[in-house]
Amino acid sequence: MTLRLRPEYGLVAGYVGGVAGTLWDWHEHYLGLTNQSPHVLIDLSGLLLVAVLGFAGWRRLNRATRATVYYLLVLVGLLVLAPFLLMMTAPHSAAMAVFMRFAMTRGSLILLGPFVVLAAWAAWHWLELERVTPSRIAAAGGVVVVAVASVWDLYWHQTHPLEMGASMNMMSLPPHQLILAGFTVGLIGSLALLVRRPQPAVPGGRLHSKPDELRGPVRR
Repeated sequence: MTLRLRPEYGLVAGYVGGVAGTLWDWHEHYLGLTNQSPHVLIDLSGLLLVAVLGFAGWRRLNRATRATVYYLLVLVGLLVLAPFLLMMTAPHSAAMAVFMRFAMTRGSLILLGPFVVLAAWAAWHWLELERVTPSRIAAAGGVVVVAVASVWDLYWHQTHPLEMGASMNMMSLPPHQLILAGFTVGLIGSLALLVRRPQPAVPGGRLHSKPDELRGPVRR
């Protein structure tokens, strides 16, 4: 018996990573630590979710759309992971200082635009492949909520740069709560899709029954 990998397995893995990373980040900030590993886990989980949704039914897309999605996914990966790599490798460098000044400007919000656009398109694309149900909407929409909440989170930190007390308690911040809600709703929807696996169809529309022509003669 071979195990057929379904997109829902990738969605569950991504949403589990997102929930774990968010809770880990809250715990780190509550203790006053500045470890960037939770953010890397959150970002990688988001990229995995978008990739699973976007690459589903890949053969139905034309070549131009495939190339656009692929390069956009690479761009989002670079925009999301590059800042944290810089923080971990050269936290006191001149490049880091320039990045931190730019991160506090409204222009930095544009950098998250490709992630929001790609997440919204991937969710819409995945929903079009099969019949839309509440579980599928939750599984696809969770990452969209996370993407929008990430923009809100960056804006919140720009407008509240001096509120260190609230910043250290991430559980009190609405953007962080919305990020966790997006990961959690998506996880519930993905698990529901795995549990409610449809029964395979049987030729002739009958289950556990033989066609009439294969049955023996009827005794009277």
